Amino acid sequence: MMNQNKIKYAVKSAIGLSMLSVALVGCGSDGKDGEDGENGNIGVDIQQATSLQANILHATVTDGIVAVDFKLENANGVVVSGLESFDDINTLGFGIAKLDALQKRDMHALGQPVTPEQFKGVKPTQWTSYINTVKSANLEHIPEGYNHLAGDQIQANIETSCKTECIEVLEHGTYRYTFSKALSEYEQIEAVNTEFNAELTHRVTLELKPTSTFSAATLINTHYDFVPALDRASEADETRNLVDLQESCIRCHSDDYDSAASKLMMHGSKRIEIENCVVCHTSYSGDPETGATIDFGSMLHRIHDGTYLMAGYGGSVHDYTGTTFPTDMGNCQTCHINENHSPAQAENFQFHRQEACASCHMADFNPVNNAEWLTPPGESKDRGFVGNYFHYYATPELDGVEGADVRGVFENQSCSSCHADDSNPQGAAIFHMAKANETIDVREQYAYELSNGVFDAEAGTLEFTLTWDREQPPHEDSAINAFWINIQAFDGIELVMGPRPDNGPLGRSESRISMNLTGLESNENLAAIIEGSSITYTISGITSDSIHTQISDLGQGFIDGKLMVCAQGSERVPAPTATIDCERLESDPYNFELAVKGNKASFSVDGSSINMRPIVASEEKCAACHGEQADFSISHIAKYADRAPDNSCGTCHSAEPNTAVNLADGSCVACHNGTGAPGHKYYDFSQGFDFKVMIHGIHSDNRAKYTSGNGRDKTQGDITYPTDAADCAACHDQGQLTLANLADTPPTLSKDGTYSPTVAACASCHAPTAEGNSAVISHFESNGGVYQGSEGSYQLGSESCATCHAEGKSFGVDKVHPTNYK
Repeated sequence: MMNQNKIKYAVKSAIGLSMLSVALVGCGSDGKDGEDGENGNIGVDIQQATSLQANILHATVTDGIVAVDFKLENANGVVVSGLESFDDINTLGFGIAKLDALQKRDMHALGQPVTPEQFKGVKPTQWTSYINTVKSANLEHIPEGYNHLAGDQIQANIETSCKTECIEVLEHGTYRYTFSKALSEYEQIEAVNTEFNAELTHRVTLELKPTSTFSAATLINTHYDFVPALDRASEADETRNLVDLQESCIRCHSDDYDSAASKLMMHGSKRIEIENCVVCHTSYSGDPETGATIDFGSMLHRIHDGTYLMAGYGGSVHDYTGTTFPTDMGNCQTCHINENHSPAQAENFQFHRQEACASCHMADFNPVNNAEWLTPPGESKDRGFVGNYFHYYATPELDGVEGADVRGVFENQSCSSCHADDSNPQGAAIFHMAKANETIDVREQYAYELSNGVFDAEAGTLEFTLTWDREQPPHEDSAINAFWINIQAFDGIELVMGPRPDNGPLGRSESRISMNLTGLESNENLAAIIEGSSITYTISGITSDSIHTQISDLGQGFIDGKLMVCAQGSERVPAPTATIDCERLESDPYNFELAVKGNKASFSVDGSSINMRPIVASEEKCAACHGEQADFSISHIAKYADRAPDNSCGTCHSAEPNTAVNLADGSCVACHNGTGAPGHKYYDFSQGFDFKVMIHGIHSDNRAKYTSGNGRDKTQGDITYPTDAADCAACHDQGQLTLANLADTPPTLSKDGTYSPTVAACASCHAPTAEGNSAVISHFESNGGVYQGSEGSYQLGSESCATCHAEGKSFGVDKVHPTNYK
């Protein structure tokens, strides 16, 4: 039964609600509902943003005034606001340039006006900035020895002073920058044509750096190419982009801009994009303190060639004369990559320009020291300082490119040999690319394949087949200088050279035989059966009582080859691919010898493949800087100066000192391993020959220079490694640093002691010598490592380094180093 009090309360509540509803009805309508308010702006203020991205939306030129519309967002696409009120912004700069006829830097009298002239042959267009100034030399900033070259120079620039005063807000996160002056109101210099033509392609550039504290995430470099008369962005074929930063530059250099080590970032950590750089580093710009060009192409040629010096901001001297370039400086395609995915103007490097040509051929010449070239001989046409040199005064002995006969080309051939036209669209590039193109062609013509080999222990023979599509076999082809076949024993764990007894008919190595197939007719231990495109070779004398005990006992390993072909120096007379008789190799300085590699085959008792040595470095990354099929013979030749290698090294280096072509597949480690040859142990660890120690030491410039007492003098200059030497990803792919299998790897032996395998790799950078490195050595030793230990002090597997430092671990080598995997 319901409680009576509850009933009373319920009745009262119902009566109250009824009375309230009557009262409300009596008040009438409450009126129309109000409209919804506007949504609030969502975004982040630029002063709190931890990342920034800019997108230039549009640009116009009205009555000579340039206006640029752009949008700011963070990395997550959230609008960035507040730029207009950021009065203390560190950097906000805009540039404006037109793409017009190339304008040369005056080389007659530095800093004086020059009248534009008609140029012979096809000329590429060039960016001309509307913002230029004449810079006078600061006498206090002139480097020693450059006083006579100092003088006024024109320099292109961008507008950096207006900053937020020139900013207006179009909508939330979208801004307009209006240049502070009309184009015609910027400083006008007679030598530079800055007349506005709305039909031409123009480029605006933007650089933004919020604070003096650097962060790559908030640095902006971007650009926008447009045609003012058409009020639209330019098409790819209407602009000028010769190289791609990632494809051409970052293949060797670093874009890890937050790293403290070397990276491609200039002008106070503000400028990183090529498209922005070239607007100021243009053909007519120079350095007043040194007279050096600052044209982008010429400057980079000379920097990479180690011939460039200039005075920068505040008198800082930028001396690149010690630069070491890791491949052939004459191979344009190292940086100028012209493939389907390359920029639309990638082939423009073929067209001659005064500054670009002079950067190599005239690198050390100038109008003061070489004033005689300012005047042509007799009644000849005056072609200016550079033109007079090329047409009248150049000789192979004088030229900056050793042996180049540029005057001979002019005198004996048509103008189009250098000046590109319809008859020769490549211009002078036909010479520059000849060696590289010929190398590619010869390698295609001389391609070969090695079969797996069969080792017969009882007979002491190794038989393998060469697939060879040439008409003549290797030993009859006069264009072949050598065809080295390398036989290397492998126990499945590590390549070991072992001790060396007396020399034998196949050398004096327990583990390796290097044999020249061109010596077939004079080599008693080499026989061949030729059947069409197959040549079956048999090497004999590999018996158990021979020197080569590792090969005979293990009965397995690898076979690879290095074919050396002699080619014609077609730089002098451009022609289709032409190999030459190797007896003519020295008859012309432009003749050359090139290496052709084949596959890496196995040998075993039944001819089956054996497992490769673990690949712990990237061949592709080596080739990115050093080039495909890099031939490091010169490194060994330099060691021995003019002497031929002796017998102790001849088994590896043969008459062609270096027989390895691949760098990462174990070919180099066959000789450069931890146990090494007896001669390798004569040197300290910091001069070691173990491949990992040597390569780390070279790239980090920790490798000691040495002069031995046996006439083999090795002088090695400082290495200018182009990226962060601590970035493991520069040479290693992800997954190659797991430190697996090191427990079975033998130690590294050197004059100053034994080093366990992981310690050897780490110490090559962190402790190449004991002096001053006691802390890191203590860390090695407390974790089972051996540093400068006595012989036999390292027991296989005693290192525990991988527990913490294997790739992927909390303190993995990829974590404790600035490893920039991509």
